[in-house]
Amino acid sequence: MDWQTFLISQKGWRDDEGNTLCFSDCDLNGKKSEGIFWIYLDEGLRCGGMHRPIPVSLAAVKDVLLGCRKEALWLMVQNDLEGAGIDVRREIDGGTDS
Repeated sequence: MDWQTFLISQKGWRDDEGNTLCFSDCDLNGKKSEGIFWIYLDEGLRCGGMHRPIPVSLAAVKDVLLGCRKEALWLMVQNDLEGAGIDVRREIDGGTDS
C-alpha cells in the first residue's frame, strides 16, 4: 500500500490538544482532482480548522503540519506510516543521508 492510500484509509489522528486530522483524495463536494491531496485539520473551538488542497507529496503533508505548528500530529502520522512499512524518509527526500 502506498502512503497516500494508507493515509486516506485511516480514520484520522487526534493529539492531546484536541486537534484532529484526516486526509482525502476528494474536496468537500466529493470531487477528485488529479495531483491533489486534501488535508483536513480541525482545531476545535479555539481556531476552527482548515481544509486545503496540497500536492500529492509526503513532504507537502509534513510541511503543512509543521507550518501549522502541529508537530505532534506529524509524529503520529509518521509513526503510523513507518508502522505500516512505509519508509517516510525515502518518500520525503529520496533516501539521502542529509
